[in-house]
Amino acid sequence: MSMRLIRGGALIGMPVDSPNPLAGAVLSILVAARELSLSVTEAHLVGLLYLTDVAAVEAGHPPITGATWRLGRRGPYDPALTRAQDYVVESELVERADDESADAEAGVLSLTINVDDPLDPDAMRFVRTVVASHGGKDAAVLRTVVDATVPVVEAQAGGESGILLDLSRARRRRQAAALLTRARARRASMAHERDDAGVGAVLKEEFLQARDALRRANAKALDDR
Repeated sequence: MSMRLIRGGALIGMPVDSPNPLAGAVLSILVAARELSLSVTEAHLVGLLYLTDVAAVEAGHPPITGATWRLGRRGPYDPALTRAQDYVVESELVERADDESADAEAGVLSLTINVDDPLDPDAMRFVRTVVASHGGKDAAVLRTVVDATVPVVEAQAGGESGILLDLSRARRRRQAAALLTRARARRASMAHERDDAGVGAVLKEEFLQARDALRRANAKALDDR
């Protein structure tokens, strides 16, 4: 895979698989954010990348970013993403600016040059959808969205720090929800069953007869003992 850059009006091809395969994913978020004039902090970046992978898996596609997600104290993480951020900054493709927030992960990342889509069109569609939906949220709200995803909920239930997140759980939960929706729709479209007239009285009479017969049988059995 290669990434095409526009520098000084010239189109430049640059590999992103080496030395850091996650560089393209990092740049893809920044490309989508620039199109919408959104700022992206380092904390935002990780959350948006994770939600992009979840969205892809829910839709039946493989994860997009290439990250290996684990559950940490502040949510999903992959140490390789920190190295990817450092790589694009050191390569002067991205600049990192301090933010007024006291959050250690609140440094704002922004492109220094115009970058063509670093991922394939299908992947970029997921990236743009996620950034449009969640890129404008503040860090606290974005965290609640991330924490509500099925892989994170199930990992938190286990109570283990550093546990590997099973993104495929998002797909299975969505499939189950879709089956339930179809079943409810099918049930709603079926004609309602109605009892025959007088069925309640008949059932009551049968119950009383059976009760009397059972009482007589018990009495006879006691007398015979």
